[in-house]
Amino acid sequence: MNNLNDTLPDLMRRATENLEPESTDLVERSMRRGTTLRRRRTALLSFTGAGAVLATAGIVIGGTQLFGGTGEAPAAGTAGQSVTEEATGPVTQKETLATLMKLLPANLKVSKPQTWGDDGFHGAAVVVDDGQGPSKISLGVTAPGADGTCIMEPGTCKTRPDGSLISVEANGPTYGEGNPGGVIRNSVTIVRPGSGSISLISFNAAEEKGVDKSRAKPALSLEQLITIADSRTWRFPLQQKVPTSGPTKPEPKSPGAGKATVPVQQTLHNLKKLLPRDLTFTRPETWGGGTGGYNGAAYVINDGKGLSRIDVFVSYEQPVTKCGPEGIAHCQVRSDGTVVGWVKNEPSYADARQKVNGVVSNRVEIHYPDGRMIGMTSYNGPQEKDAKHTRTTPAFTPDELMAMAKDKAWKFPGTGTK
Repeated sequence: MNNLNDTLPDLMRRATENLEPESTDLVERSMRRGTTLRRRRTALLSFTGAGAVLATAGIVIGGTQLFGGTGEAPAAGTAGQSVTEEATGPVTQKETLATLMKLLPANLKVSKPQTWGDDGFHGAAVVVDDGQGPSKISLGVTAPGADGTCIMEPGTCKTRPDGSLISVEANGPTYGEGNPGGVIRNSVTIVRPGSGSISLISFNAAEEKGVDKSRAKPALSLEQLITIADSRTWRFPLQQKVPTSGPTKPEPKSPGAGKATVPVQQTLHNLKKLLPRDLTFTRPETWGGGTGGYNGAAYVINDGKGLSRIDVFVSYEQPVTKCGPEGIAHCQVRSDGTVVGWVKNEPSYADARQKVNGVVSNRVEIHYPDGRMIGMTSYNGPQEKDAKHTRTTPAFTPDELMAMAKDKAWKFPGTGTK
């Protein structure tokens, strides 16, 4: 049996995975695939998607625990239909969407239906309006396999008499830091032993992110969400068989394996050496080093026009040979096989926080055929996030960053081991 604390984050992530991710919160950036390009200063949320805090702190309303270790889960409220006998048989994504729409309260105006999913998972969403403003409803339904136990912090999960597990969140903010935009959610996840799981989320806006709230509260209360999730009309996707045998392709050897490590202070020193001498340097920072195979370094500089953070990231990677759709905005493959990319005035946030803080960056990347890579970034503020911009533009243009990144003085750290 699995701890539900391990399964809930994935259930809720998949329930919202078609929504635009907060790309600026990634710990790693990739030009075409999962290659680490630079360290992010803010911590990545433990869980992604709208149900991020379900498994840790989502069941407290106004300081009162919604349900605890010995009490019962909230009683179900009124939704579109009463609980009926469980349906059986295969189900399509369109049928999952149809079930959701059938179970919604009859007084709601429904628009913008969506479906998505993959093996063993169906997602669906609609925007509803009860006359008080639009509210997005997101759904995730998974195949059997998420069965678990409530061995968690008290109050964050409840095992019900029928053996199902339930976890809820009321009026959870989409963001911390004052929750710009004011979007909140009510969320419910129910795991039925042997059947599958259902996750339902109601927002007080037409989208989870990138918009302001459109109403005071989500259209559906926790009680209504529980009633819908408890309906026996839900049919679950087929559980996919996992291959139990067959050859496993080994991970390719890193080009940095066995190459000498580089002290992070050397990377910091080289960064300062390449910058103009008439700058004021503060807040030196390093990360990586050792046998990790990557180094990062940064300064906050001032050229008389305001504070500007500049950082560099050097490492080895599996060689990048071409530009791809997931890469940096501008990309070019040079005649020697080197892949270079750059972006100008890239916003730090993709939502309402950008208007508040206004931090943008210029960024460049160089990917050499032998696996060496370097990325450099200049900001128009002292840090990427959680601070307001202190100047109109970053201190260094993409051309200036590219010139520094191409310098032969950079040393690329290996792992020091075979």
